[in-house]
Amino acid sequence: MKHAILLSVLGVGAMLLVGCAGPGETIPLAVDMKNVQAVPKVRNAPRIAVVPFEDARPDKSAIGRRQHYVETVVDRYVPAEGSASEQITKFVVNYLKEAGFPVTIVQPGTQPDVGSADVILTGQIESYWNEAVARFGRTELSSKNRLRIKLTNLADNSTTFATVAGEGTSKVVTFDISDLAQLDGEALGQSLGRFLSDLSVVNRALKPKREG
Repeated sequence: MKHAILLSVLGVGAMLLVGCAGPGETIPLAVDMKNVQAVPKVRNAPRIAVVPFEDARPDKSAIGRRQHYVETVVDRYVPAEGSASEQITKFVVNYLKEAGFPVTIVQPGTQPDVGSADVILTGQIESYWNEAVARFGRTELSSKNRLRIKLTNLADNSTTFATVAGEGTSKVVTFDISDLAQLDGEALGQSLGRFLSDLSVVNRALKPKREG
């Protein structure tokens, strides 16, 4: 009899959990640059034409998720800019401008106007993911990215390749999506900071420091 009662209680509990379950929401996630570590200024910065980044991730449908506490509901985060390509490209452009580079955007397969650029920057998004996982009394946040970047110096057609990555974690008692947007910006700022730190300006071109 006790065994039957226990099974009944467990069955009701399972039904309640199923009742709480759901597909979750689809929520736009932006990148907050306000708290990105101070961008070092580049002297005599050449003009850069940025080609929109290619999204090379196997799954392009989302850039993160939020796991609610106890409940089986999982929200999906999608780029506030419309696509991961647009979101990363906008961040790269803004970061380069903060560093002192004159920047324009050119579409894939096209060349910048004569005299408008010294360097062409193209890239791929190899990974880009943000998570908020609710625990008892806190929410654990994580953000990570991995970018493949190519520079082409128009003066001599020399090229430079780099793969850079950034990541960050934090914990908050009361979660707000702005917390994750800030962490996203910090992690992307890590990647771009590492990329620029390995370059030097040589005759209106960008060259790896180990060569310059």
